[in-house]
Amino acid sequence: MKQAKGEELTDMVVTVTDVNQKQTLVRTEDDEKFSFSFQEIIDRVDKLPLNYNDIPEFQENMFYLMTHDNIKIGFVCRFILNEMTQHCEKLVAVTFDVDSSKRTIRFKSNDFNTRNEQIDQISTILREHSNIEDLKGWRNEKYAVWCPEKKPYVLIERAMAGPMGILTYGVHINGYFFDSKTKEIRFWIPRRSATKPTWPYMLDNMVAGGIGFPYGIHETVIKESLEEANLPQDIINASISNAGVVSYLFYQGNSKVDKFNSQKSYIVGEIEYIYDMKLNEDTIPRPNDGEVDSFNVLSLQEVMTALQNAEFKPNCALVMVDFLIRHGFITTENEPNYLEIVNRIHRTLPFPTRN
Repeated sequence: MKQAKGEELTDMVVTVTDVNQKQTLVRTEDDEKFSFSFQEIIDRVDKLPLNYNDIPEFQENMFYLMTHDNIKIGFVCRFILNEMTQHCEKLVAVTFDVDSSKRTIRFKSNDFNTRNEQIDQISTILREHSNIEDLKGWRNEKYAVWCPEKKPYVLIERAMAGPMGILTYGVHINGYFFDSKTKEIRFWIPRRSATKPTWPYMLDNMVAGGIGFPYGIHETVIKESLEEANLPQDIINASISNAGVVSYLFYQGNSKVDKFNSQKSYIVGEIEYIYDMKLNEDTIPRPNDGEVDSFNVLSLQEVMTALQNAEFKPNCALVMVDFLIRHGFITTENEPNYLEIVNRIHRTLPFPTRN
């Protein structure tokens, strides 16, 4: 394998330092041989093809959740509708108009509070009586589903996000610093707690959390930074910068064989507001609320290895790829699918968004 002079052999995209002390990623012969691409990391998050509406099994088994005035706001598998009907048929009949021929589940009420009460009752009954795996991770936290008027249409328990196929929102903060001796970039990377209901013990971004109602975006940044990393607001305000947003449809199935009628068929739109936090060397994030097992400092090479080995929580890996693109590490020179990756992490979503 051809390698930059003075660099150790490796079988992945490697970091090197040129005469200007700038770290760079170099594509190796092994990368070409094994056709490695950062696109693989995006595939771990969003495998749903653009033409999903044309897939016969999708047409047969995926319903659209609709507002009372016929705006699409979610994807609901047929088996979820069957679960709701089995366990709370009368309540479902009061809450929704179900049209099997059009594959739509439409809220009946034009009242915000009524919709919230009805979906709460349905969710609670399913939690108690159904076998829907997601409901074991009940959060007692609500996600707002937004309507075209940019206001909440209905509030849904966070554990129901998958079954109802709604758009969800979160904040992710990349924490990094530059080593004063080597001038190389270093990342603060947490390992999730082994007791987390989702993706236990995987690597994460320095701070990441869902935007629960009624918190705003910046409020969530402050709250999550303190809760997860024990970083007070004065440090956040001094160090943080807004870095944009990524969007994708989180789907873990195989659309070529999926019947779109199981818990592996969920399609959840995710919108993550991204922040970079350049810290001083002596600023050390620490676990605070039990969601983080530990914080560790990783080099650029160690981050690359962890990405390739699927050690990161999938959407956190996507956020890391976004960072590496924005900071000039992943480029058109070392990534053959550069444009596709950039497009896919800014996917146009099919439902109304908050902003």
